[in-house]
Amino acid sequence: MQISDFILQDVRRLVAEILALDLSEVGPDDLFFEDLGGESIEIIELSFHLDKLYGVRLRFQDLLADEFKMDDRGCLTAESLALLKRKYPFLKLEGFEGRPLERQTAFLTIEAIAGFVQMAVESKPSEIASARES
Repeated sequence: MQISDFILQDVRRLVAEILALDLSEVGPDDLFFEDLGGESIEIIELSFHLDKLYGVRLRFQDLLADEFKMDDRGCLTAESLALLKRKYPFLKLEGFEGRPLERQTAFLTIEAIAGFVQMAVESKPSEIASARES
C-alpha cells in the first residue's frame, strides 16, 4: 500500500504540534512512544485531530488485539507476523521474527500512523456513493 505524501506530512505536522517538537524532529521512521516520547493521551489527541481532518476513526488499539500471539520468548509467532502483514501492509515488521517484543506499539512509527490514516481513508465510502444511496 502506497502512503500519500500529503497524509504523511499531515501526521508529521500534527505529531510535532501535539508533542511540542520541531517538524524536523519528527521523521517517518520515528516511533511515536519510544523515540518521540509520546504518551497514551497524546495518541488519543492525535486520533481526534486526524478524525477531524480526514473524517476517519483510527483504531490503533487493534495493534493490541488478542489475536496477536507471542511465543515463550516474547516474540510474535510466525502466524501473528503473517496476520499483521496481511492486515497492515504498511507496517515495517522486518527484524521482529526473532526479537522479543517489549511493547506491542514497537512498530507504531509516524509512517505507520499515516498508514492507518491511509487505510481508513481508502475504506471510507466515497461521498458520491453516499449521495447515491440517499
